[in-house]
Amino acid sequence: MVRLKAFAKVNLTLKILAKRSDGYHSLESVMQSVSLCDYISLEPHSSGIELSIVGDHKLPTDNKNLAFRAAEAFFLELDKKGIAHGGIKINLEKKIPLAAGLAGGSADAAGVLFGLNKLADKPFNEEELIMIGASLGSDVPFCLKGGRCLATGWGEKLAAKPLEKTEYYIIVVPDLEVPTPWAYQEFDRVVESEPLLIEGNKNDLEPVVVRRYPVISEVMGKLVEAGCEWAQMSGSGPSVFGLVRDQNLGRLITTKIRHAYPRAFFTETVGVGVEAEHHYSPNT
Repeated sequence: MVRLKAFAKVNLTLKILAKRSDGYHSLESVMQSVSLCDYISLEPHSSGIELSIVGDHKLPTDNKNLAFRAAEAFFLELDKKGIAHGGIKINLEKKIPLAAGLAGGSADAAGVLFGLNKLADKPFNEEELIMIGASLGSDVPFCLKGGRCLATGWGEKLAAKPLEKTEYYIIVVPDLEVPTPWAYQEFDRVVESEPLLIEGNKNDLEPVVVRRYPVISEVMGKLVEAGCEWAQMSGSGPSVFGLVRDQNLGRLITTKIRHAYPRAFFTETVGVGVEAEHHYSPNT
């Protein structure tokens, strides 16, 4: 059995490049792993995949869930290598808010891939595991590698940009959901009709999403007023994060802002995407 932390990410920059023939976009994004995480326990099972979830009953527990599909993809690759395997029981404890631009689903998929690889005595190297992850979603490769990286392509090409010291971010998730497909479709429309709206932003999706959901801008303003050096939207939103230099100030701001926005989290940067807490052998 193995228990893991699967860390959320924020987008420090997000530039949307050409739209590809498959309808998706090429991206250029600096991503950073943060300490907000889901907890995943993996226990070998005789056969099949069983997924249980604590903390969010809206999530499916079949192959509509990315963590479940990650296990399917991993076992398929084992089959291709001719490696025998049993099944797996996955217990997922959700802490990362859903549909928030924090890669919660991708982090879970990365955690399952990482943990299964560990339980199977690492039949895949990092590059191979990342390619399995890329087949599941554009954020999964980064969530496997973690730390701070420049991601290009559709997210599968990663260049590490190590941090010299820990940074602190306050993450606030307003009580709304932003459909990611809509955000990209609206970006495509705006680029053609109002290209100046996109210029000068660290996150190309931010001005598009904020226009429809102004509460995101309100949260950014409140974080800066409270003492953050800057604040911006992560991914396709609605999550907002602000940088603070002082840990104590960050915790104070987080406590205060929770009165208006209960889903507020004080986080710090971490250097990995997934971390094993415990690994129990069958004989332990």
